[in-house]
Parts: sequence; C-alpha cells; structure tokens
Amino acid sequence: MKHGIKIAAVIAIGAFFVLYFVLYMLVAFLAPDMPMIARIAVGGFGAFIAGYMIKTIIERIIEIRKGEDDDLSNY
Repeated sequence: MKHGIKIAAVIAIGAFFVLYFVLYMLVAFLAPDMPMIARIAVGGFGAFIAGYMIKTIIERIIEIRKGEDDDLSNY
C-alpha cells in the first residue's frame, strides 16, 4: 500500500464530483417546468461529465500505481 493515501484522495475527490454531476443530471430530469429538450441536453451534459470524470479517476490511479507522482510533468 505504498500509494494508498494518494489513491484514496483521488477516489474521494473524484467520487464527490461524480456525485455532484449525477445529482445535477437527476435534477434536470426531474424539473417539472423544464422543456423536454432542455432536460435531455442538461442531463446529457451531466452524464457526459460524470463519465469523463470516472475515466480520469481510473487514469490517475494507473499513473499513481506506476509511480508517476507528478502528473503535471507530462505537460
């Protein structure tokens, strides 16, 4: 468990953002006075961002396990 704290931090922060965007998506779908096309657009945006955040979390965990502590050195 050499990198356990770093991985836990990535998961915790990432889970917070995923939860935020999932709730954002649900609020959009459940808004009664919003037109259907707007619900789909706003909900789709929330789903896209949540999915991309999950992808980013997975990539960062793989980087940490490889020993790449400073991901900004790639840029």
